[in-house]
Amino acid sequence: MPESARSWAYAICRPNGWPAREEFEVAGFQDAEAMLEKTKPDVVSIATLPSSHRDLAVMCLEAGCHVLCEKPVAMDVDEARDMVRAAETNNRLLSICFEYRTWDESRYLKDRIAEGVLGHVHAVRTWGGCTYGLPKFAYSPRGLCGGGVLAHWTIHNLDLVLWLLGNPEPLTASAFCHHRVNEYPSAAGPLADDVDPASVDPDFEDFGAGFIRLSGNTILTVEGNFLQAPSNRHEGWDFLGDRGDASISPLRIRTDDGRTWREEIPAMKPCDYDMRQLINEFLGAVRQGEASPVSGSEIIRIQRLMDALYASASCGQEVAVAGA
Repeated sequence: MPESARSWAYAICRPNGWPAREEFEVAGFQDAEAMLEKTKPDVVSIATLPSSHRDLAVMCLEAGCHVLCEKPVAMDVDEARDMVRAAETNNRLLSICFEYRTWDESRYLKDRIAEGVLGHVHAVRTWGGCTYGLPKFAYSPRGLCGGGVLAHWTIHNLDLVLWLLGNPEPLTASAFCHHRVNEYPSAAGPLADDVDPASVDPDFEDFGAGFIRLSGNTILTVEGNFLQAPSNRHEGWDFLGDRGDASISPLRIRTDDGRTWREEIPAMKPCDYDMRQLINEFLGAVRQGEASPVSGSEIIRIQRLMDALYASASCGQEVAVAGA
């Protein structure tokens, strides 16, 4: 826990055990309502499965708390709208844990794209995943997870692309989902020794791919894989522009002046998954009365896109993104 957040850690509500309570020496509860009544926290962090996000977020926002919620946002866009509406009605901040936005590489490239160094970005490719990475919550009762790798990993990749490009509207989506572990149980790796992969929620895909059309004449291709082969670049982003191209993880920018390509490789802290900067920035926004790091419109936009991807995978056709 970041040092600046420690004084704000009033309590832990964790039905399945108390390690966090003991580690941080704070009160522990098994019921969120009891925690809110007893401690009256300023800030609540929600890190449960997405099936509970809407109800917990609305409850906490209506109790006067600011809320930082883990991704996936919710089970569908209606739930996401309920969360955003509760934040606005109660004048509280609601944000999502999209820590990729806090990377030095991301912020540098966002500025360079805004400056026009790449010209119009007409195509983006992103991918992400891990080897033997099927999470244990994939074995949760059906309907609790809100999807598989697309919802639980790829949503980060998609959010970062939209943010870097200045939040274009997703217009259409086409997606494909696959359950490799059901075809080949050994793909679960060490986890296969403990749990029968055949018991994985059938709605929890371990592989997903998508093609998305964005406003402004840009296309986005995405791939997520919890069971990918070992790689020295298990996650990345490639951008193609009229005047050059760029990548993140690692950061590289190349520009074309019509005579030669010039390469820019800034020295930066490598991308990592440390949450401290994100948490500190959210707490800073609360203290200073600033806007939420992830706005309500961004929360609804990414959930609309996720809904469209799963709708496309289900029907096997490209679909319009609702509200676009």
